[in-house]
Amino acid sequence: MKKRALLSLLLALTLLAGCAPSAEAPTSTPAPLPTATASPTPTPEPTPEPVDFREFLDGVNAARKAIITQEEPLDISPYTPDFHEQNHTFTEAELERLTTEHGPEENLTKDGLLSDADTFFTLLQTTYGAYYYFGGDETFFPLRDAVREELSAMEAPTVQDLEDVLYRHLYPVLVDGHFTLGNYGMWDHVQYMYYVPDIYLDSLDGVENPDYLKPTIGPDGRICWWYAAMSGDGSDLPSALDGHTLAWQRAKRLSQNGLAQIFDKSEWKGVPILISRSMSARSNVIGSIVPERVEMLEKLAACGGDYTDSPLLIFDVRGNGGGDDSYVKDWFQGWAGNRAQCPGAFSYRYSQLSCHLFDFYPAKRMGTYRVYSQTGVWVERTGPVFVLQDKGVASSGESVVEIFQTAADTLFVGGPTLGCALTPNNWRFFLPHSGLKCYFGTGLGLYGAGKNRDGVGYLPDLWVEPSKALDAVKRLIEYYGLNTEQ
Repeated sequence: MKKRALLSLLLALTLLAGCAPSAEAPTSTPAPLPTATASPTPTPEPTPEPVDFREFLDGVNAARKAIITQEEPLDISPYTPDFHEQNHTFTEAELERLTTEHGPEENLTKDGLLSDADTFFTLLQTTYGAYYYFGGDETFFPLRDAVREELSAMEAPTVQDLEDVLYRHLYPVLVDGHFTLGNYGMWDHVQYMYYVPDIYLDSLDGVENPDYLKPTIGPDGRICWWYAAMSGDGSDLPSALDGHTLAWQRAKRLSQNGLAQIFDKSEWKGVPILISRSMSARSNVIGSIVPERVEMLEKLAACGGDYTDSPLLIFDVRGNGGGDDSYVKDWFQGWAGNRAQCPGAFSYRYSQLSCHLFDFYPAKRMGTYRVYSQTGVWVERTGPVFVLQDKGVASSGESVVEIFQTAADTLFVGGPTLGCALTPNNWRFFLPHSGLKCYFGTGLGLYGAGKNRDGVGYLPDLWVEPSKALDAVKRLIEYYGLNTEQ
């Protein structure tokens, strides 16, 4: 089921009321009419009742449960064919060269760059986990030929030219949030949250286009609607709707000053707040293990059971760019009493290069994919959990979101996540002559309804400026009286 369909179902289950501003008072008082001709006082329009929180939450539960409990597992077999003929593509020396960082060779020639272009596409063909998902040879061979033609037409191409030409031909095809080539990420497909501040609607009745209106938390804390949408740069969004001039703003990520914590916990009026800014035990992608980070992540993994009976919980993963899923999976098991099981299909590509790199890739399986799929398990529980998210949430950070999708009474608040989950087990490769670095995944994973979310991410249930999500949730809790310790 597409996200838009989910939203339609959600809105159908939600009371159409909210928090529009009251009408302005008249600027002057008219002279009274003679008593004999006085008109009857008009009956005022009834004030709309605010959205019922429990009804809204039940609507979210119903829509999400329908996806988590779908009976048929996803089938990714068309994207995971055997490829035994590729098992001896590279020599041992070439394997080492491709996986060891180095600079360009001296006196690099055009022929060397053309050879690297060929090697790059061979790398994709033999190693990239989503190669067949994006069309296989039928997609990538024409791109290879076009790259060769463009480089050949240059009098003296450079490494930068190789990087630029490869990128221009690849980015329309690779909707992959992990994939990087030199200094380029495949970000041209990324969609961001845009919103219009300070305009709140009571209802969706009679609006020109409900696609541009999303549930939010109003200034007083009650659930209502405001103008919010996904866009690449905002240029495709309407300038006016429903009699309002729309001054769209792009949502912010949490400021860098707020990203210091790997894991922290606090409390607000008795409500536990857990903060997870990273799932990585390394200081960066290629850095060594940092013992202090391991210690904090292990504290996260071990404390889930402490919150099993919490009637309210705020789990803040804004800015969490990823790392290792196992920590949050352990946390969830302690909290929910069983392992999270998201619906999806996953694969690991046992290629010549990945078997060379990863000890856990068995050489005897080289030339095949390990493929498995699973249906989801819905966790019935009571007590709202608010997961705070933004565009900085990616990879294993998005695993937190995926895992909480399986638990009843969970609301996601803020903006969309990054969308960086299609290809697991990513690694760095270096082209032989130029040393140009590329980084991509050796696996393939599809979740939920099977849609590639990279670049779009997981959408929130309540769309608010992500940097203000915590304050918005506090207002909501107070408005609806959810906290018994107030």
